[in-house]
Amino acid sequence: MVENILELKKEYHVAKMEQDKELYERQIKIVDTQIDRLVYALYGLTEREVKVVEEVIV
Repeated sequence: MVENILELKKEYHVAKMEQDKELYERQIKIVDTQIDRLVYALYGLTEREVKVVEEVIV
């Protein structure tokens, strides 16, 4: 997943068309969310704890 997000970020930076950049931004956000969910599961966070964490980092 980390390799995937790094590749997407590289592609984003070389993309010339705005719609391509938007596509990469959406894909990056999806992978980033997947990584966050895996970390939350690794630490055994409850949905309530996840909500607190996400409110703090936003």
